[in-house]
This record gives sequence, structure tokens and C-alpha cells, in this order.
Amino acid sequence: MRLARPIRTALYFISCLFILLAFGPRVGSAHAEADPRDSSVSAPKSMVLLYSYGDGIPAYQEATRGFLSIMREGRISSNNLFFEYLDLERKRDIEHIENLTTLFRHKYDGKKIDLVVTVHTKALKFIFNEGKDLFPGAPVLSYLAPDTIETEEIERPVLILPMRMDFKGTLELALKLFPQTKRVVFINGVGEGEKRLELEARSVFVQWRDRLEFEYTKDLSVEEMLQRIATLPPRSIVLYSNVFRDKTDRTFLPRDVAEMVARAANAPVFGMFNTVIENGVIGGSVFNFEGEGARAGTVALDILKGNLSLTKPVTILAAGRIPMFDWQQLKRWGVEEIQLPKETIFVNRAISFWDQYKRSLIGVVFLLLAQSFLIIVLLFQIRRRRSAEKAFFQKTEELDQFFSVTLDLLCVANTDGYFLRLNPAWETILGYSREELMAGRFFDFIHPDDLGKTDDIVSTLASQERVPSFVNRYRCKDGTYRWLEWTAVPAGNLIYAAARDITERLEAEAEARHRREELAHVARIATMGELTTSLAHEINQPLAAIRSNAEAAQRFLSQAAPDISEVRQILDDIIRDDRRAGEVVQKVRALVRKETPLRELLDLNEAIQEVAALIRADSLLQGLSIAMELSPDLKRIRGDRVQLEQVVLNLILNSAAAMKNAPRTQRKIIVRTGMKDSETVKASVTDFGTGIDENNIDRLFELFYTTKPEGLGMGLSISQRIIHAHGGAMEASNNPEGGATFAFTLPAHEGDPT
Repeated sequence: MRLARPIRTALYFISCLFILLAFGPRVGSAHAEADPRDSSVSAPKSMVLLYSYGDGIPAYQEATRGFLSIMREGRISSNNLFFEYLDLERKRDIEHIENLTTLFRHKYDGKKIDLVVTVHTKALKFIFNEGKDLFPGAPVLSYLAPDTIETEEIERPVLILPMRMDFKGTLELALKLFPQTKRVVFINGVGEGEKRLELEARSVFVQWRDRLEFEYTKDLSVEEMLQRIATLPPRSIVLYSNVFRDKTDRTFLPRDVAEMVARAANAPVFGMFNTVIENGVIGGSVFNFEGEGARAGTVALDILKGNLSLTKPVTILAAGRIPMFDWQQLKRWGVEEIQLPKETIFVNRAISFWDQYKRSLIGVVFLLLAQSFLIIVLLFQIRRRRSAEKAFFQKTEELDQFFSVTLDLLCVANTDGYFLRLNPAWETILGYSREELMAGRFFDFIHPDDLGKTDDIVSTLASQERVPSFVNRYRCKDGTYRWLEWTAVPAGNLIYAAARDITERLEAEAEARHRREELAHVARIATMGELTTSLAHEINQPLAAIRSNAEAAQRFLSQAAPDISEVRQILDDIIRDDRRAGEVVQKVRALVRKETPLRELLDLNEAIQEVAALIRADSLLQGLSIAMELSPDLKRIRGDRVQLEQVVLNLILNSAAAMKNAPRTQRKIIVRTGMKDSETVKASVTDFGTGIDENNIDRLFELFYTTKPEGLGMGLSISQRIIHAHGGAMEASNNPEGGATFAFTLPAHEGDPT
């Protein structure tokens, strides 16, 4: 419903007065209290007005109306005003811009232009770039423009009246009207100016990110936007920014889109332009286009009359904002005007029956309302109490049922260390009755080794901080302990917690680890069996040398005058050969010994060289060469030397077995190390044998899968588990030139020098 004509007229004059009060002092202070109406311009002045878009935009119609009203007051003839609509949103190709430049150069050739007025950002950019040679010497007045511009390439003075949207003020008004709001849907297009508005809005909305959820629709077409806002959840509002262009590259009149949005939305729609009010938009802290046009006209007159001298490359004069709301939309969404600022302008406000007759009826109405209010409050309180009692008993019953049926341990405790409520699962798992558990502090049932950790967690919960899940041990009635995994949340001096018995899971994990270690031990022993010939050769060599040196020493000592220096040298050789044999035996014992894995800092290159030395005489390696390409810059790693040597040994022996029947010229193994990246060490073993069957490549690391008749199928599976336990990964692939490569990666030790 529209207001009666006299009321609309009164509101119009009030709005104009507000604009004059808001903008007049700022403009006047910027240019020495100039009044555009005090006298006419001494000589005819000419202005070109460049509009960024087409001439059918309502914002342009209102802004131009305000601008022309000031021109008439300043006695500027319309014959000296030239209006050009660039239409740069619908026509964005370079050919169109070149045509505009050519047209203006021809049209204004020889005509002196005293001032260029640009409207919106695209026109301002046009005059600074493609049209920089047009209208030489004329200063630029830009309104409805951005509040910042690049000044490096500007060759003429510019005064900017920025069109900065009051996103903050509008959202603050919206939250006053709808304080329960949780979601804000921001409606915006994809044009250049619209992208700038969204960036500005996002920066403003940061202060509400912990309270509100923001949704942006720039990636939706207009139809998709309308579908989205028609099904918004409760406690949502819509903030309409501007839609000149959507993602389908279609152009629209923003006021038309605003009307469609307001009609489709199931939540209140707020806007920031006065042109969208009265079209279903509830209101906001709005930008008044007609008032801004009038302000631009006043500044233009001051520039032409010389009252305002542009001494700086860029001068910026900010504008004010006006709270404006549609009265009917406020009523539609149940909002009272008392929540809005006193300076708010209302449109579509009708005179109510109460306003017409309140003087004669106020006494009777007051008594009736007071009596009705008391009755309603009483009824409401009774109903609310009954509803609360019913909900309480229902929730209590539901909680009791949940406590009784769950297999997990549930409890309510206080921060002093006492259980207040327990479910029956406690009796089943620990063997105590609930009364026994609640009779003392729950710390009395916790394993002594876990008391300190549990006390720290209770202290953290008492300070109302959340804690991650944790584990501890509780004593059963038979004296054994059960492992419990906990999650807990604080609520004042209470703690709500849930626990799960993980004793069997931990025992199963320990058993699995034990079985894996057993398998790894068996695999090492089996590998040592395969290396019997190599080990015998490695031990026999130093033993034979010891015997030969001992016999030589006997011969020297049997002489009448033995050469003591020669005997000393022989003894040194015996000690060296004995040490060599001892090292071989120690290495074999280390590989077959059944010990708990020991993590230490080690050089992977050294471990690989030790394995190569151990197997160099193995029969599998006869006629086969091992090339070492070990990186000198390899970082050290932290791991179990025996396990990692087992992996390298297994990979080398597998490569040797794969080349057992290969021609002698191809029997070569390449062992490489290097840094995959600054944090990862990589080692690989490459052979030129039969390669991997592509049909079974995914099964290589399965336990008991083997391609060798005499194989156990455990080597690769155990090797992969060892690498995974060290935080690494293992892979296998065929080489383009034949054969296969097995590689593994391990984390480099942090802080270790390269």
C-alpha cells in the first residue's frame, strides 16, 4: 500500500532536507562555503557526462535528476551539457571501446570542454586509459565511483565522490531488527564493479565471522539465486548488493533483480540503494542517488566557477548514508519501528486506526490492555510451566533409557572427583556396583601410573576447557585393570564423560605386533640360511689367513735369531683377520638375534654397504655385479639398523634371483640412494631380470605370495611392514628397458646436516 500523496510529499521534503544537512557542510568546507546559486557562471561552460552503462538504469535517472536541478539553479544551459552513455557492461569488447574513442574524437573536435563528469567506475577507467587523449586539459569529476584509484598514470586532476556501500551499517541495522540471525546470503553479480563490492563486503563481514555464516551467490545465475533464497533455513536474512550481470553473462537492471529477489525470498531482504526500496526490499543504510547527483552538481559548479581549486592529483569527498525502510515490509516481518534510529526515513507508511482515534479511546484501551496483558501473562506462565515439566520428565525418561541400553560407560561427575551418575555398563565391565563406585573418589580406582595424567585432565575440564580423547586404566573388583578410552566435556562444575573398554583391542594390537616381529625374525633366519655359502666364505678367508700367519710366525721364532719386527707384523695381521671374522659373526648374530627393535640415528649408506659386504661371496651373486650409486648428501634417518638392513638384503637377493637365468651381460644390480625432497630419504634396488608380472603387481606385498618355487612369500610383505613402521612407503615398478625397481622412502632426521 502506498502512502497518501500529502504524506509522500512531506517525506520527500524531509529526505531532501536530510541530504542537504548531511552533504552540504562537507562540500562547503571543502571549497570555501561556496553557494552554487549565488550567481551565474560568467562565461558559457561546457561539460561532458560519461555514464558507464546504458541510459535505462533507474540509478542514472535519479542521479541525473539531482544533477540537473543544481545545473538549473546555477544557470548552466542544457545546450552546454553533453550526455554520453558508454554501455560498457553489455559491450565489453575492444572494438566497441575503440569505436567510442573515435566517435568522441570526431564529435568534440575543436570544442573546448571545461569539465568531464564520469559516473561509475568503468567510465573513469575509460577516460584514464583509452580516452586519455580526449578533452585535453579538462579536469575530471567522478561520482558513484570507487574510493581509491591508482594515481601513477593520471595526467589530469580528479575529484572523486565515492559510492561506498554501507555494508556495515546495513548489517548492524539488520541484526538489531533480527537479533537471532545466523545466516546472511549476499546477492551479487559478476561484473567488475560487483566484484569490487563483494571484496569490500567480505572485508567488512570479517568481524562477524564467529557469529554469522555468510553465503555468496556470485556463482549462480539469477534463476538459481531465486531458487536458493526461496528455501533458506530459519534465522536467515538476504543482503542485496547489486546485479548488473550474472554468471550466464546476461545483463539486468539491478532494481528489477532486487524486486525479483524480494518476491522470491522466504527471508527479509535488505538493500543499500534508495532505488530498490518500495519494491519488496525491507530497507537498509542506503545510498541516495538523487542526493548524490545533486552533490555532484554542486561540486561541478564550484569547479567551473573557480571556487574549488584541484591542487592535488586526486581529491576525495566522502558521502553520508540514510537509514531508509519500507513500513509495510517491516510489518510483514514483524519488526517494530522503535528498534530503528530516530533519523530513519519510512516509505509506504499508512495511518492506522489507532493513530486516528487514540485520544478518545486511550483510557478505555489502557484498562482493557492492562487486564488482557495480566490474563495472557498468567496463562502463558501456566502453559510454559506445564510444558517445561512435561519436557523435563520426557528428557529424564529418555536419558534413563539411553543410560541403560548403551554398552559404553557413561557418567556424570563433579570436578571434586566424585561420580554423580553411572550407567549399568560400569557394573558389567568393572564388577563393582554403582553404589560402590560412587561411594569414593573415582581417583581411587585409577592405576597409580595414570593418576597424574588424569588429574591434569580434570583440572583442564574444571577450567571449562575442552580436552582431546585420552586413555587410562581402571581397577576391576578382581584386582585386574581395564584400559578405557575417554571423551569428556565440562559444564560448570560438572563433567559429562563417555568411555569405551579398549583392553581387548590393545591386547590384540600387542599380539599382532608380536606376531609381526616373529615373522620378521623367521624371515631373517631364512635369509641367513640362503647365505650359508657366503657366510662360510667370509669366515673361512680370515681363518685361513690366521692359520697361515701363525705358521709363518712359528717358522720365524724357530730361527736362532728371529726377526721380532717381522713377527710383530704377522701378529698384527692375525689380529686384523680375527677382527674381520668377528665382525662377520657379530653381523650374522645381529640379524638372527631376537630383540626388541631399537630406533637410533644411522647412515643408510653405511647400512647398505654393510649388507653388500656380507653377501659379496653368495652363490646367487656369482657373475653378477652390484653398482653402488650412493648420494654423499644423504641425510641421516632414525630407525632400527637390523630391520632396515633386512629390507635391503631382501631386495638385493630378490633382484639376484630374478636374474638367475639372465645373460651374463645383463646380470647387474644398481643400488641408489638420494633425497626425494628436503624431508625424505629414498633408496632403490634396480635389476635387469624378468621383471614383474603386471597381472600380479598388486599382490607383490601380500603375505605368503611368492613367484619363487622355494620362496616363503614373506620377504616383501615383512619389508613393507618394516618401512611403514618407520613412517615410510615402499613401491615396485617395471623398468622400460627391462627388469624391475623396488624403492622405499623414509623420513629424514630433522635438524641433521645434509
